[in-house]
Amino acid sequence: MLIDQVSAEDCYVLRESILRPGQPIENWTFELDDDPRTIHLAMKDGEAIVAIVSLLPEVKEGCPWRLRGMAVKKQLQGQGAGQQLLVALLAMVKEGVWCTARKEVQDFYLNNGFEIFGDEFVMNNMPHVFMRNYYQ
Repeated sequence: MLIDQVSAEDCYVLRESILRPGQPIENWTFELDDDPRTIHLAMKDGEAIVAIVSLLPEVKEGCPWRLRGMAVKKQLQGQGAGQQLLVALLAMVKEGVWCTARKEVQDFYLNNGFEIFGDEFVMNNMPHVFMRNYYQ
């Protein structure tokens, strides 16, 4: 499988189908999607996009980058595709990265050098935590 930089639009199918099924477009598109500093990566199996992640220039708690929209096709979840994509993305920046992670996947981020900060909160009817990674 190949990891490649893609457009925001290339991420939309997985964002909607995996992260926000049936929700309106404003729930799975981001204001900074088209910012020239934003990075969108995809893992491809041939021409098919099987995993995606976006990194947006959005500052919080001293971290200048926000990881958003990470999604892996259901049949590949738990097989290392997300970790490979995350490692590739973090290698592209030399500064801290933060995200809002669903509680159900916080261990994935903890296992990849992130830490929890702040209080748990609810977003889109699901419990979330703020997470950050200073240790590129």
